[in-house]
Amino acid sequence: MIRYASNSLSRIHFYECSGPWKEQGLCRVDWGRGIDLRLFPEDAKLVDTYGLCVIVHMILHKSCMEIEKRPSPDGGYVYQPKTHLKRYMQVELWKNLFMKLLNTSPTEDHQSLLRNLRHSFQDYMCSNPQLIKKLKQLLVKQKNSLCSA
Repeated sequence: MIRYASNSLSRIHFYECSGPWKEQGLCRVDWGRGIDLRLFPEDAKLVDTYGLCVIVHMILHKSCMEIEKRPSPDGGYVYQPKTHLKRYMQVELWKNLFMKLLNTSPTEDHQSLLRNLRHSFQDYMCSNPQLIKKLKQLLVKQKNSLCSA
């Protein structure tokens, strides 16, 4: 499910995710593939990094994600999506996201990992004011398209 901001989105608040940008986002509604937290100790904190990758993959490719095990330079292996990214998709950003989220260790600080990934995308978006302007236009177009039915 998509959450839209109630007020106009401004470039000023983009990096801090404050103001109306804080209201903007995605909400998971298909809990059929979610993690049943009742199976873990009460104080357990889990981040569904695989579920996040599935959502991102669906947005980028309009298809379900399939993963494969590939050899890594250190002699081990890594998991990556089978579908390759198109060259116009800011490949390094998305490749980094999938690499880190599909290959996290249970002991890793997932909150820091997600924060760092978010900052890498925010840095990219803030590197060119036209990108945020275009994002705002696309969000308005999407909202008008979805909410007019």
